[in-house]
Amino acid sequence: MLPSAVPAPSAASEEVESRDQRRQRLRQQLLAQALPLIDQMADALADAPDRELFRSVEVRLRDLSRQVAAAAQQAGLDDRKKRGT
Repeated sequence: MLPSAVPAPSAASEEVESRDQRRQRLRQQLLAQALPLIDQMADALADAPDRELFRSVEVRLRDLSRQVAAAAQQAGLDDRKKRGT
């Protein structure tokens, strides 16, 4: 009977750990960049009169959310450059 070809568990777990480490690093970078923008969103909502929630505040929130998305995209690109892929 031939032995079955089973991948080494350590190789699989190292790959998962590497992904998890990368994910945590990206998450920390994103949180650091997003929290000030989220604070600005909270300020805009707290300070706005009711009549402005769907006018200038909506535009401001949209702009800030795009900044969060752009920061996320840049963090992903920077991380890949560091890894050389």
